[in-house]
Amino acid sequence: MKTSAALLIRFAPPLAAAAVLALGLFACGEKPSSDSLVDKLAQNAGRSSAPAPAPVVTNRSGSPAPDAVVEARVKAAIAADPALRSLTVDVNAADGVVTLYGTADTPANSHQAAMLAMNVEGVRSVRNKMVIVRGS
Repeated sequence: MKTSAALLIRFAPPLAAAAVLALGLFACGEKPSSDSLVDKLAQNAGRSSAPAPAPVVTNRSGSPAPDAVVEARVKAAIAADPALRSLTVDVNAADGVVTLYGTADTPANSHQAAMLAMNVEGVRSVRNKMVIVRGS
């Protein structure tokens, strides 16, 4: 059978911690609320906890630039360059991010296609996924 001293040593720290927590709850006089910490922080900061709206890509006139319009503009810019006319380039646009797929005969032509795309109205960034194939 265990002695009372051994039991006291074993259970004293958890009991003391429980007593301190109970006294802390009674001393503050407030009931715990169901509000989340994030809501409280947002309220204190004067902001809403709703997510921020996604940015809208606009062209120079201020109206949104649809993805299909941006794709057509990029394709036209590449086709208008004499050095790039022979390239096979597919263009995909999503929210101002243009991705170039296809083949180029030199790294310089691949880079030139990306630079042309970047200068098109409505383009925020360009991902160049073109593959270099000699003689293409």
